Amino acid sequence: MVRIGLTGMSGSGKSYISGIFREYGIPVINTDAIVHELYAAGSFLAEKLAELFGEKILTPDRGVNRRALSEIVFADPKKLLLLNKTVHPYVKERCRILSDAFAAEGKRAVLIEAPQLFESDLDSECDYIVSTVSPYPLCIERIVERDALSPDEAKRRLANQHDEAFFRSHSDFVIENAESSDLRGQIAAFLQKAGLLA
Repeated sequence: MVRIGLTGMSGSGKSYISGIFREYGIPVINTDAIVHELYAAGSFLAEKLAELFGEKILTPDRGVNRRALSEIVFADPKKLLLLNKTVHPYVKERCRILSDAFAAEGKRAVLIEAPQLFESDLDSECDYIVSTVSPYPLCIERIVERDALSPDEAKRRLANQHDEAFFRSHSDFVIENAESSDLRGQIAAFLQKAGLLA
């Protein structure tokens, strides 16, 4: 089975692009959704993160308050590194389980949508790396609208991520997602290149 890693800067349209891959019959593993499950009320990982970052990151039912956790880790690179080191092994293992399940169903390919594809070392398990890139101002605009952040908060978030040049140089295929981009055409071109389009 072909494993495709989809990554890119926050606000570059990964989730929308994943939806187009689904239209081609390719199942999607969303690592952000996996993190939501791992952060659920009373989970082992929620309690572990409370030990590391303080009880203030927990909701009343002892799930992880992602907003509170983000405010802590995006203000301190060392804490962000600690968070990633703690969470990524669990995400990676869950991706393996889901990917193997899709392979057992006879799926030809699976897309792993992972903002932290490189940081989690998931890239090493993918046959293709696809990155989506968008103009910086557009990323800021999307993050502000999607996550109800201020422009300064959105900029801080992007400052803690790889930049566009990194994604371009570490990918097998780059999807340009500007205002007037032909996303379906680009995705079809990639699928043809990968031998996944009849």
